[in-house]
Amino acid sequence: MMEEIQTSESSSDRINTRAPKIVGNHHGVLIRKATKTYGTGKKTCDVLQGLDMTVKRGSIYGLLGASGCGKTTLLSCLVGRRGLNSGEILVLGHEPGSVHSGVPGPNVGYMPQELALFGNFTIKETLFFFGGIYNLKATFINSQCEFLSKLLDLPPCDRYVKTLSGGQQRRVSFAVALFHEPELLILDEPTVGVDPVLRHSIWNHLVQQSVEHGRTVIVTTHYIEEARQAHTIGMMRSGRLLVEDSPENLLRKFQLSSLEDVFVQFCLRDDGRHSTEQLSLTGSNTANCDSIETVAPGILSRERDVNANSDNPSCHSETASSRQSNDIKNDGLNSKESINFKSIWPCPHRLAVLIRKNYLMSFRNIGLFLVTFLIPIFQSAVANITLGNEPTNLRMAIVNDEIDSGVGRVCTNATDCEYSMLSCRYLRYVSDNIIQVPYENVSDGIEAGRRGHVWGVVHFGRNFTEEFEMREWAVELENIIGRRINVYMDSSNQQVAAFIQKWLVDAYGDFVKDFLRSCGHNPESGAMPLTFLDPVYGRKDTPFTEFMAPGLMIAIIYSAALLLIAATLVVEKEQGLLDRSLAAGVQMSEILISNLTSQFTTMVGQTALIFLGMLLIFKVPCNGNLALAVLITLLQGIVGMCFGLLIAVVCDNMNGVIFLTAANFLPVFIMGGILWPIEGLSFYLRNAVYCLPSTSAIEALRSVMTRGWGLEKAVVYGGVLVSLAWISGLLVLCLIVLRFRKNFS
Repeated sequence: MMEEIQTSESSSDRINTRAPKIVGNHHGVLIRKATKTYGTGKKTCDVLQGLDMTVKRGSIYGLLGASGCGKTTLLSCLVGRRGLNSGEILVLGHEPGSVHSGVPGPNVGYMPQELALFGNFTIKETLFFFGGIYNLKATFINSQCEFLSKLLDLPPCDRYVKTLSGGQQRRVSFAVALFHEPELLILDEPTVGVDPVLRHSIWNHLVQQSVEHGRTVIVTTHYIEEARQAHTIGMMRSGRLLVEDSPENLLRKFQLSSLEDVFVQFCLRDDGRHSTEQLSLTGSNTANCDSIETVAPGILSRERDVNANSDNPSCHSETASSRQSNDIKNDGLNSKESINFKSIWPCPHRLAVLIRKNYLMSFRNIGLFLVTFLIPIFQSAVANITLGNEPTNLRMAIVNDEIDSGVGRVCTNATDCEYSMLSCRYLRYVSDNIIQVPYENVSDGIEAGRRGHVWGVVHFGRNFTEEFEMREWAVELENIIGRRINVYMDSSNQQVAAFIQKWLVDAYGDFVKDFLRSCGHNPESGAMPLTFLDPVYGRKDTPFTEFMAPGLMIAIIYSAALLLIAATLVVEKEQGLLDRSLAAGVQMSEILISNLTSQFTTMVGQTALIFLGMLLIFKVPCNGNLALAVLITLLQGIVGMCFGLLIAVVCDNMNGVIFLTAANFLPVFIMGGILWPIEGLSFYLRNAVYCLPSTSAIEALRSVMTRGWGLEKAVVYGGVLVSLAWISGLLVLCLIVLRFRKNFS
């Protein structure tokens, strides 16, 4: 055990060169008139109500109270994760979040209620991740890993966190808060799920850290009796601190043997009161706790003036001599000037650690890794297989009065110039996609259509051939009508009806040309006077998939990037991982940049696979610059990532992410011209949809792939510029929301 203590002491020496102790202040935590509310109007909920709290440096403070009384909110305010509506907080002599505080950062060790651990990391990798955040040396992390493994009875360090029991995971979470030996330990329910023997060992270690190393410890616990080992306990109820004093004084005052009974007494005394003032005890021992009522009103400003002299250790180290110099230079500095002026520039070593973490999490989760790359390929394959193909096996009722009007008349397969049963000759040219079902009369065919048995009725009159023969000199109306082919359609499905009409018209053109050719006439003499020559772009028979493919590729990349980055951040938020990283000093900008970086490489892989599938497997042509097409698609993926970041900032759970992602799809893509031309919209709506993030990009990509256009065309460079504008706008909006939503977690 002596070796363990020596290891801890030597480690402490090393850590103090990185996180200097703030001198000149005997208060670890000082809170005055703290008020925190959630909601607005009638739905306002007061979580903290004018709370005062004093924690002496180098002491253990037990914060007791029922669930929902505001303990966790108070702790999150202490580590700079949330801001107060009113009141003041000093932590280690500085306001949390100020440049010189080191809180959030290496001066605080924070253990949230949640496990807040990466399940796919080993214990050692977990410690190295947070060690990398604090910029600690590998030798120190290894020594602390060995020491804490013995102290907390941890499993082997190569065990994955997700394979541990609940109690073991809780101990690992505790180790993460302890291992960098911070000035202040804030532990939210550290002993939940821990056996009594290990709980006793943990409290002994906290006492040792407090007595021998002068560290301040704030512990919340449901096991009220274990708080006897704290120097001071504070009892909270409904956002107010009922009392703070030593356990001995409280037990002696009420002459009770149990702190639980004392807590009950204070709750009974508090019933019926609506004041936000704290209850005070006469005869309290002020040697253990400064009297709250006698603190001078100006103490907070004086504390800040005395102690606003330590540099921010979160991204670099500092020697003892330089700290003494800074103490002199910064004496009398008003810390109000430093609040919220944290450097906006990301710290390189923290960025590297976060990016490495993101890659490891992706590669370790094999299922998610495969889904990330296979789902876009699967989506594009399904779209190409199901969309744009011609419908087949369409049943059409054929009512041919030419056959039924004469005894023994049957269809012939004549190919010469013979005016006989031309209706049958015409039907031979009808597409094979139509199944011809004969009916005796029109009424039966129409009834079959009403019942959904056929898609329509094709009716030939009894004198169709004779009247067709008289076409050159027939001028009477009844002759013109008599040689018509009457069609009754089921137009409930516009696409099916359009295909059937096209096939019937094409069949008639082929039939007339072939018959005229057989009779020695010019086949073109019977053609319509409307001729479609070779198209400017595309082909005469351009499949619908070529129109759809550009929009489909952008939709897949955009949606995958949006959902993946939003889900990743929100899951980390729900599990407490984001909260813990931010409490360790990670800036939100660093988290955003690291996620953008790691997700970008994933998006590049997805884009490459989709282009390979579209161009090589499904033979979608790209007539323009392939690199330009890829650039437009990647820009849209970045737009999706930025939108995902905004959703992650706004939403607190996956339900919100799913809802906003689904709500985003309809206006962005259905109206953006993927499945239907924008020209089909009304004039005013057509102008509005060009303001959507993907409309211009889809048009640009379609122009590159089908028309072969380049950046010299306004449609193409307009799509690029609109994408860049959306990226910039969404990032700025993210920063604005983060700035005003301080309770993001």
